[in-house]
Amino acid sequence: MSLLFFKRVLANPLRVGYVVPSSPFLTRQTAKRIDFSRPRVVVELGPGEGCHTRQIVKRMNKDSRLILIELDEEFAAHLRKSFAHDARVTVLHTDAQHLPQTLAELGHTHCDYIISGLPFLVIEEEIRNKILRNIAESMNSESRFITYQVTDQLCDHDHLFELAGREYCPLNLPPINVFEFRKAAA
Repeated sequence: MSLLFFKRVLANPLRVGYVVPSSPFLTRQTAKRIDFSRPRVVVELGPGEGCHTRQIVKRMNKDSRLILIELDEEFAAHLRKSFAHDARVTVLHTDAQHLPQTLAELGHTHCDYIISGLPFLVIEEEIRNKILRNIAESMNSESRFITYQVTDQLCDHDHLFELAGREYCPLNLPPINVFEFRKAAA
């Protein structure tokens, strides 16, 4: 665990949502779900210090784009510095509640993948529902929402998402589920 992660957990534990960063087992399990056989637009919500980001960047092809949306200003600054050399990566200090507007400002009508470990269990219900609606709005029928969560609470949002896959990662602290959702049929 980096000093930055530890400091951010102490400063705002509910916003960070996890006590330790994701394990390499989890980051590989999440990133392998992204198909980079052609250029993709990938959004990562709440990348923190970039554990999942590094795995995604390793797999990306040269024409793909990764948009990092981070609410914590210190994490965003760290990510900007870490990925300053990679033109494929855009780091934004903004809120996931603004996802459709953020994509539009960057010239995208939707994204191919949304990766998120946002701690939906502890996010206030109204904000959680808005974020989830905006995730669904930012998807098309081919898009995938990949999230790692300790509960299966998001499966209850079947008006927004259909479960496309689920995998358990016991080699993480805490052990966690990786869900893959597609946008629910209209």
